[in-house]
Amino acid sequence: MDLGNLRQSSQFRLLNLLTKIAPSDVQKDLVIHEDLMKPIDLVSGARLLREQGVDKMFKLASVAPPWKNYIRLYFIPSIYAVAENVAKQLKRHGVEKTVSYHIIVVPKVLTVIHSLFESLGVLDFVTLHSYSWDFIPLDSNLLSLELHHLFKASFLKEENSLLTSVAKALMSFECLLGKFSCVMTLGEKSQRVHNLLNTWKNEIQPTFPVETEFTHLIMLDRNIDFVSLLLTQLTYEGVLDENLKMKSGFVYLDANGAEGSQRLMLNSASDEIYGEIKGKHISAVFQHLSKKAKELQQKRDIKNTDSIEEMKNFVSHDLKRIQSQQKSLALHISACEIVMKRQAGILEELLELQEDAMSGTKMKEYLAFLEDSIARQFNLATILRLCCLHSIMEDGLPEKEYHLLQRQLLQAYGYRHLTTLHYLQRLGLFNQRDSKMISLEPLLPDRLARVAHAASFRPERMPFRKICQRLNLLPLDESSQPNPCAKSGQHPSYVFGGVYTPLVYHFVERCLKEKEPSLGDYVRCFGNNLRIGDCSHPQWGARGKILVCFIGGVTLAEVASLDLLSRQLGRQIVVATTSTISGSDFMESMTSQHTDT
Repeated sequence: MDLGNLRQSSQFRLLNLLTKIAPSDVQKDLVIHEDLMKPIDLVSGARLLREQGVDKMFKLASVAPPWKNYIRLYFIPSIYAVAENVAKQLKRHGVEKTVSYHIIVVPKVLTVIHSLFESLGVLDFVTLHSYSWDFIPLDSNLLSLELHHLFKASFLKEENSLLTSVAKALMSFECLLGKFSCVMTLGEKSQRVHNLLNTWKNEIQPTFPVETEFTHLIMLDRNIDFVSLLLTQLTYEGVLDENLKMKSGFVYLDANGAEGSQRLMLNSASDEIYGEIKGKHISAVFQHLSKKAKELQQKRDIKNTDSIEEMKNFVSHDLKRIQSQQKSLALHISACEIVMKRQAGILEELLELQEDAMSGTKMKEYLAFLEDSIARQFNLATILRLCCLHSIMEDGLPEKEYHLLQRQLLQAYGYRHLTTLHYLQRLGLFNQRDSKMISLEPLLPDRLARVAHAASFRPERMPFRKICQRLNLLPLDESSQPNPCAKSGQHPSYVFGGVYTPLVYHFVERCLKEKEPSLGDYVRCFGNNLRIGDCSHPQWGARGKILVCFIGGVTLAEVASLDLLSRQLGRQIVVATTSTISGSDFMESMTSQHTDT
């Protein structure tokens, strides 16, 4: 599978846009937002930008940079707060008749951003442009749009404008690699994207390759399975993401990821050692690295009996590869040491608590730990993950327990986190258990009562613990120890230490194992959120490749579980996502005071 065409397609659109703004022989200055630096580098590279006349590049700050040229570009994400910063910069800087300002918004110029520039009086001397790239290959089996703000916009703010960029990326994918014959969606946002895709196909009628590489498209919403986001990831790649925060396929080994700091590229195509260990349980990684170090040292030790010809062949063919692997090995060992230092004395206790939350046992001790940790002002993101996990698995907290935790969290961490708790409540992550509501319908006239009843109707949502039990996502005996295959990597629950099987693994397995998918349990669990394509299509049982697309982000633990399924079924599964996401990143974004998109 050649995914290089996706990169070329993104490059082509970017070059067209830059040429439209000004010819390549005209010098330009470029200001770029921090979140877009690495994705733009992966899409085009600095060399390509230089060829298009970009002379100076600056990182977006609160003040305008020292401009040099008369064509000035801004590259920003479609986030209101970022656009407001740029608009105020331009207003303070004033208008120069000889200067041309262009704002390139990724993935699109939202109406609210257009209105912002208009209200601040800068739209007269600024040109707004939309630019969206296709899926960016981060690894051989992982593609991402790197739109980290899409989750908040779509799931928290309920603004669906950015979903068009996902549909556009999928359309481009089909035009390059072939049309999907079989499509299944699980979640409201996924269905919206699929509807957009079908509408555009009917309107544009694009040309698709005769032979298709990918026969199946399976789309899921992030909010279908929040548990996979809240549990601690225990694969090597997942642990790195949780602790060192992966940015567009890279993790930085220094504290702040500053310029010049050591970085590790998480790509199995360019790093053979990473390809061997990325999906392993973290407890098995050190042993593998130690074994690999001995193997490489043995290869470097050339015996005196070797002939000159053999030594010459070794130096010209093997030595560089061995040196590259040893350098990579040293970086992976350093990354493991950093992670172990950060998690020393904490990880085992957290895993025991998560196991209790998933099994529903020792709830008094669980609550006591939360209260004690809040009083000691333990890391807020970690505490909130435990609170939310408890709330989801118990289908909400009892009224007394809910108000107790809410009060203690606000008193310990500050009342500014009222908004944090509000956001978590809106997402259904930290709720009070539903109680009987007093009906006002008898007090209303008959016609108004019927309207009120219809407006308040919501499809009954199955408690998540019941979903887990129906789909066998938990250990068979919840009171027993985790699955014995948890560390061996033979069972998908190993990615979470044996306490939970990612829902996506089970769903994709059900979709692919048989010619006609057996999804009756999913219909009962998710109702209209599940849409199944035409099972009678001749391609349904075909052995083509599968694209699994996450709307709202995917954890690397889920990617590892799908890798396992790919090996078990003997079929290639590629994961596409709006962004990679980890529980720590997610909670930090919820606790941030700048959550407006």
